[in-house]
Amino acid sequence: MTTSDQIHTGSCLCGAVRFSVKGALRDVVMCHCGMCLKWHGHAGAYTDADDAQITVAPTDSLAWYRSSGFAARAFCSRCGSSLFWKREGSARTSIAAGTLDQPTGLQTVRHIFTETLADYDRITDGLPCLPMGMGG
Repeated sequence: MTTSDQIHTGSCLCGAVRFSVKGALRDVVMCHCGMCLKWHGHAGAYTDADDAQITVAPTDSLAWYRSSGFAARAFCSRCGSSLFWKREGSARTSIAAGTLDQPTGLQTVRHIFTETLADYDRITDGLPCLPMGMGG
């Protein structure tokens, strides 16, 4: 986890969408769910922050896709970079860790949805593995 006085910046691949996050970020969780596999082409690496901490500017190239009955995912409409995902009704937004400018000060702390791990993937880092989401 980072500190509460930090400001992190990030962007999509082409730079059309830039964002900043003021305050602490949660350490990175690797998600192996089916949606992340399709969205990223592999597991998703995510941190998250309170919505009030995140500023996106400009927003004209930021597009949202409702990926399920409970979540939406944001991407750049120019280059296609996946940037965020948000659970309906939540006051927090998950941020694709690779879109943050380096150094982040973050570390990967666990894997989730390992029950749906892609058949080509192997987890060998010794980190905790949860068969389902953060709750189990």
